[in-house]
This record gives sequence, C-alpha cells and structure tokens, in this order.
Amino acid sequence: MRAALLLSSLVLASTAHADVLGLTAEIGAFSPDATVKFSDHNTPSNTTDMDADSSRYYGIAFEHPLPLIPNIRLQGTSLESEGTVTSNVIFDGQVLSGQAKLDLSHTDYTFYYEFLDGLLWLDLDAGLTLRDFDGSIELNSEKSDLSEIIPMGYISAYAKIPGTSVSVGGELKTMAYGDSSITDTTIKVKYETPFLVGIEGGYRSMDIDLVDVDNKDVYSESSGVFIGAFIDF
Repeated sequence: MRAALLLSSLVLASTAHADVLGLTAEIGAFSPDATVKFSDHNTPSNTTDMDADSSRYYGIAFEHPLPLIPNIRLQGTSLESEGTVTSNVIFDGQVLSGQAKLDLSHTDYTFYYEFLDGLLWLDLDAGLTLRDFDGSIELNSEKSDLSEIIPMGYISAYAKIPGTSVSVGGELKTMAYGDSSITDTTIKVKYETPFLVGIEGGYRSMDIDLVDVDNKDVYSESSGVFIGAFIDF
C-alpha cells in the first residue's frame, strides 16, 4: 500500500511540472553492425555471415497533464540483415544453407509517466513498452514470418547542461521471460535550436534473443551510431 501511495504521489507531483500539452517527433538513420543466428526451434544454429542494412527510425510522443493516465510514445525501427549462411541449419524442417535475409523491424508502443520534467535540469520517464515485431526470415528461397508482441520495461533519463540547449542521456528498454530476452540501450546527445527543431545523435545497441517465436529461435546483436532530427512543441 505504501509503495502504491508513493508511486501515485510521484505521478501526481510530476504533472505539476509537465507541459499542458506536448508533442515531440523524431526521425533519423541508424547504421548498425550485426551478429545473427537463427534456426527452427530447439535445433542447432551457427553465426551467419550477414551484414546489417542501413536502418531508419522514427518516433512521436504525446504528453498531457491528466493525473494517472500515462503519456504515449510510438516508435518504429527498420532492422534488416542479409548475407550468406555458409553452414547448414535446420529451417522449416529442411537442412539448408545459402542466401539469407532477416527482418526484425518493429514498432514500439510505450506508455509512460514523467517523474521529472525539467526539475533541476533533469527529465526522467518510466513505463511499459509493447514491442510489435512484424518481420520475417528467408533462407534459400524459403520464407517464414516473425510476428510477436513482447512487453518490456522502459526508462528514459536526460540532463540538460545548464546555460546551453544541449541534453545528454539515454533510454533503456529491456525484458526477460523464459529463455527469451531483449535489451535495447540508447545513448543520446540532443541539441535544440530556438526554433523548436533540433538534431540528435548517439549510439544504440540491441541484443534480441527470441526463443520459439513462430517455431523459430533467433539471436541478433546490432549496434552502431545514429543521427537524426526532432521537433518539440
């Protein structure tokens, strides 16, 4: 009961510092390196010789002052790799190798609260993300869909450098249940101009380990730099 009262107090207190209404949008490019392996569920898999394609991301967030009702953030990331599987893997019940494509593109639906909003130059958000994978695996002309919605914890923290328009911080989305796990970490620097628009850049790392999704086991480690632009109303 005390924990619930404390959480409610923090959420209610945060609204005192929140914007009446807020809208933020971002778009950019992500250039990851990738390590990938996949196979049918519970069958051996080997690391493949695959390269990550240049990726795109976008996001939009809507914030409001209504108590206890979470803010909403929508983000999308294209995440594709292609190359050659040089050793045989079991895929769709067949022993295959050859040209391969892995699509782990996804949309994140995040519901979060602002616990700090510019107080002492700090922003702190936390909540829940639902990651909706809508991708596929293709190997030697055999193709299998990858479709799954996975819940993750979400936290975002930024600090504004006093006397500047520069903010430094990061975001973390993570989950682990059963044998599956996801860790998505972003380190970001943002600069906002006097005209509401700004630029952002940093480093993002995604470790995705999916077990028995559409009868497939998939592991992908993608990390690299990104750069983009945003607008904040």
